[in-house]
Amino acid sequence: MSEERKPALPEDFDLLAAFNEGDESAFARIVEKHSGRLINFLYRYTRDRGAAEDLAQEAFLRLYRAAPALEPRASLSTVLFRFAYNLAVDSGRRAAARASIAAVSLDAAAERGLEPAGGASPEEELEKSQSEERTAAALAALPGPQRTALLLRVYEDRSYAEIAEIMDTTVPSVESLLFRARRTLAEKLGK
Repeated sequence: MSEERKPALPEDFDLLAAFNEGDESAFARIVEKHSGRLINFLYRYTRDRGAAEDLAQEAFLRLYRAAPALEPRASLSTVLFRFAYNLAVDSGRRAAARASIAAVSLDAAAERGLEPAGGASPEEELEKSQSEERTAAALAALPGPQRTALLLRVYEDRSYAEIAEIMDTTVPSVESLLFRARRTLAEKLGK
């Protein structure tokens, strides 16, 4: 993966400008365009589909309220992910204060709606499911900033600069977070 910054999406800011001029459908198009990836990121962060959807809705609400003041300094996607990241961190802090984080359930594959691959034996499916659960549990056990940097890099294919923007940190800090996250995962997974 190259470290080259993805091109800004001017059409997002065209849609935002149209929304600011009174076109409500423009905001609906923004939501439609970005909601899938945003919810997926938040699900990987929280491991709770309902919480991910709620946090995504709150991120879009923040964008809705901030729309008149936003300028095309960063991609709109980066702005949304920053809102979502901040909300997820705050939500995690509240949840940690109420209770400890639960382990990944054995029903995780069923909750995600995964179907057995054609031709795979039940033993192979069980082994694959257990491997995914170990990986998810190891990922969930990472400190929040390391987990976030890794999720943004691996699953969202964000550049180091975009991750730094979303997490309000520096590129060298992102490099360090990713190095430590990868090392810790390798240790936990025995690789």
